[in-house]
Amino acid sequence: VSNAIKYTPKNGKINISAEYDPDDSKNAFQIKVTDNGYGIPKSQRNKIFTKLFRADNVRAMDAEGTGLGLYIVKSIIDEAGGDVSFESVENKGTTFTITLPKSGMKQKSGNKTIE
Repeated sequence: VSNAIKYTPKNGKINISAEYDPDDSKNAFQIKVTDNGYGIPKSQRNKIFTKLFRADNVRAMDAEGTGLGLYIVKSIIDEAGGDVSFESVENKGTTFTITLPKSGMKQKSGNKTIE
């Protein structure tokens, strides 16, 4: 959501939706964030979830950001057994779709030590 706000020009539109269909065989929640912002260049889409990555078209605008947000989102969603994907057209906007299992994150047990 914060990326949609940062990378959508003034007077742009952002839509957030959530749905759950108990009859769907995936038995999952789906959240979508859609904007009509700057979009992601086609040549850089394979890097969008990597650490410290910021697309060239937004770095040139001097928009604030560290390039960690989508990496962290993907890490959390993956750990929860979900999926995050996107569709984007440069200068038209982007839709991110997050799918989360209804069961939630699996409980972890055990200890880890740092040496």
